Amino acid sequence: MKAFCVAFLFLLLPGLALAGDAGGSSYDALLAQLKSGNTAIDFQALRFARAEQPGYNPYAALADPDKGDLIRAMAANNVDQVATIANRIINRDYTDIDAHAALATVLERRGQTQEAAFERAVADGLLRSIQQSADGMSPETAYVVIGVAEEYTLLGAMGVQVARQSLIQADRGPVDALEVVSQNGERRTVYFDVSRLFNAMSRLGGAQKAR
Repeated sequence: MKAFCVAFLFLLLPGLALAGDAGGSSYDALLAQLKSGNTAIDFQALRFARAEQPGYNPYAALADPDKGDLIRAMAANNVDQVATIANRIINRDYTDIDAHAALATVLERRGQTQEAAFERAVADGLLRSIQQSADGMSPETAYVVIGVAEEYTLLGAMGVQVARQSLIQADRGPVDALEVVSQNGERRTVYFDVSRLFNAMSRLGGAQKAR
């Protein structure tokens, strides 16, 4: 069980939380390439296109009850339930890093090495696309995210816990400033560019008013 939980690093969430035609065709095209087995796609472009889809809610993943069920299934070492829930999340949102990481771990334990390698590559590619967007050390070099859950997934992978969160206005736009604490007690602030979240919520609000 320990190995199972350690491998599922992305779910250790503290506190438990394109340019061009990105909204439709770009997302569908990139997703089709990825599902065909091409893990060399531009994962950042996939995430950004996902954030511009109609109806996208950047806060939905935090309130998703399946996430809590997934954590409990992991703790109970119930691999069948983990696989079921992870697949359910992926079917709703193929950019969910935690679900791909969980499914990869299950497939590895089942000996389905090829399928596990694919899911691991997807989880790693999505996470890496956030890590490579900046260094998160200042508002000007904030990590670019499309959802709040991505912030906590990245921080979980870094092995830190959130002590305090605040929203600041930087030259580049709205930025989440999260003060985090490492396992040895070291404190620092990690910054996330949340402008794409604000844009998505603005579009979502406008679509709801139009109904």
